[in-house]
Amino acid sequence: MGRLRIDRLTGPPAGLRSGDGRLVSARCHTARTWRARLVGLLGTPALGDDEALWIERCGAVHTIGLRAAIGCAFLDDAGRVLRVVDPLPSGRAAAVRGARSVVECPAGTLAGVRPGDHLHRV
Repeated sequence: MGRLRIDRLTGPPAGLRSGDGRLVSARCHTARTWRARLVGLLGTPALGDDEALWIERCGAVHTIGLRAAIGCAFLDDAGRVLRVVDPLPSGRAAAVRGARSVVECPAGTLAGVRPGDHLHRV
C-alpha cells in the first residue's frame, strides 16, 4: 500500500490558509488526477498534524477503511466553506450539494473554520 500514499500520488504540497490569513495546514496535498481522487487517504496510515488533502471535483467523502479520524470542509468553486464536518466518524460518509472540492485534515484541525470562510492554497 506504500505506493498509494497520497504524498506519492500528488505533487509537492502547498500551505493552506483561511481567508483571514490563519495557517490551517503547512502541507496541503492536492488530489487532481482521477487516481489520486479515487485513492484519497485510503493508502495513507495517518496525516501528520500539519498535513491536509484538498480533493478537487469532489462533493462527497467517506471514512470506510481509514485508519485515522479526519475532519472535512466542503468548498464551492471559489473556496468558500459550505459545511464543516469535524470529526467525521469512522465508517461514515458526508456529502454537500454544491460542493466542488473537499479538504480533509486530521480530526480537530478545522475547529476554527466556519461556513462562509474561505480557504486557499499558498
